[in-house]
Amino acid sequence: MNIFIAFALATASVKGASLDIGSHPAFLTGRIINGIEASKGEAPYIVSLKSFSHFCAGSIIDENWVLTAGHCLFYSNFQIIAGLHSRNNESDVQIRNVTSKSQYIVHEGFDGGVGPNDIGLIHIPNGFNLTALTRDAVAAVGKVSLPSGKYNNTGKGRLYGWGRDNSGTLPNELQTLDVNIINYTECKAALPFSAPIENVNICSYNAGTADGACNGDSGGPLVHYNKEGIELVGIVSWGYTPCTTSQYPSVYTSVGAYYKWIAEKIGLM
Repeated sequence: MNIFIAFALATASVKGASLDIGSHPAFLTGRIINGIEASKGEAPYIVSLKSFSHFCAGSIIDENWVLTAGHCLFYSNFQIIAGLHSRNNESDVQIRNVTSKSQYIVHEGFDGGVGPNDIGLIHIPNGFNLTALTRDAVAAVGKVSLPSGKYNNTGKGRLYGWGRDNSGTLPNELQTLDVNIINYTECKAALPFSAPIENVNICSYNAGTADGACNGDSGGPLVHYNKEGIELVGIVSWGYTPCTTSQYPSVYTSVGAYYKWIAEKIGLM
């Protein structure tokens, strides 16, 4: 099998996603393979990053901060849309504008390519309203907890995004998929020897299927449910493409591995 690195940005014209010569690692342009429509309000913390159209996702971790993938942060101007379910219906959403690259932080160790340190933060000066309700009395916008460190964040997880589905088209409604989260050691063993994976990554993997091969939107949330609620454990980073045929794990930035970095940047420490 011809395996090679494809460096790309998470836009509709990602070069890596258009190559069909064997499987290769590339940033995930946003597919949820075999996903289903999420319930409205199920993931009030997910946001859509939108330039001319949706290009990445992110998660609200504080009223003034959104966590996403480093490779999603390249535009100088874009919108952050919170409370979105259907992409063609923005009646209950909250929109905040990013007007300069100075408004976001990309990890100092991220080199722009497929690999570790793929994490970034967006500052929202005029914060999100986390107490607003929709007409249906649903919490339109909320935040998700960072890993507490008290739980093993492997096992059953859930992924969210508006990425392309099995047909290759962008779904209108938010999609979700239940996945099996595995740790770095298990993931490394399931990937090709040359895979650019590090111990700051976790993966989702359903062996023998494409379910865990190219799921979700770049920058979007992989969450884990525990007895105290929901924790954000992964940020969609990269995987092997073509998405619908690759059966390798999807690779995420481990949020827990960067807790100290996040806390320092947003002032929790």
